[in-house]
Amino acid sequence: MAAGDRIAASFRVKAARALAIRPLREAQLSIVHLTHDYEDGDDPVFLPPDDAFLVMLYLVDVDHCDIWPDRPPALLKRYPQGSICLINLTGGAAISVRGRFEALAFHIPSAHLGELAEEAGEPRIDNLVTCRGVDDPVIRDLGAALMPMFDMPDEVKDMLLPHVGLAFNAHLAHRYGRSPAQSLSATGLLTSMQEKRIKTYIAANLSRQIGIDQIADASGFAVDELCSGFTATTGQSVLEWISACRISKAKLHLSRTGETIARVAETCGFPNEDMFIETFKQAAGVTPDVWRSRNRH
Repeated sequence: MAAGDRIAASFRVKAARALAIRPLREAQLSIVHLTHDYEDGDDPVFLPPDDAFLVMLYLVDVDHCDIWPDRPPALLKRYPQGSICLINLTGGAAISVRGRFEALAFHIPSAHLGELAEEAGEPRIDNLVTCRGVDDPVIRDLGAALMPMFDMPDEVKDMLLPHVGLAFNAHLAHRYGRSPAQSLSATGLLTSMQEKRIKTYIAANLSRQIGIDQIADASGFAVDELCSGFTATTGQSVLEWISACRISKAKLHLSRTGETIARVAETCGFPNEDMFIETFKQAAGVTPDVWRSRNRH
């Protein structure tokens, strides 16, 4: 049974619409549009063990809770429309759902992570971090782009889907990927791929608050090794690099959009508007408003 059919059967959805993509080589990304109404007393949804990951993009507010074989179930929780859950299916999973359910389910074989490293020149990762109820605008936008494709002619889908599938999987790897354990070279420097992995992870997570420990965990380093290796390789500390990236991203938004200063601050990962204005003025010599008036495209 195809992965999309297995997922639909697990959620007890008949005649679910599905898309299948091979963005790179052999590993197939499956996307299933699931809709169902679950009543009190319905059996839980069981997802069998699989060497794959599952991303759920909720298209409506959804109420569900996790179920484990060795402990009581979690409390029922509402996951808002547009949020995602990302889980590893290695040990299977089970959830109890209540009420209206509509989502896009993305089934990503673990083999695709290897293909990204081998075929697309991406740094190697061996796992994706589990998360629930996360706001991810990139996946939300990709999901919106995919919805019309279920009804498109095959020749159009065959042309468009590989590009969307590759963008989806690359985003997952960049934002949620976890590298195997790493060590610095004999000179105390990062390799080019290690440096790329760290910078890619930072760039993919600029819009949220990320700490050194999270970057170290994602890139496979101990915190001390990450900090010393990054400074020795780039001439900047990790925090200096993050700040410079946020300022660069802010300048792009200021010059190309009409977003408020508060919105730019939020988009670029600053804790508040005042901190953004202070940091921006230190870096650029003027406030964001003045910089925008001089550089608006």
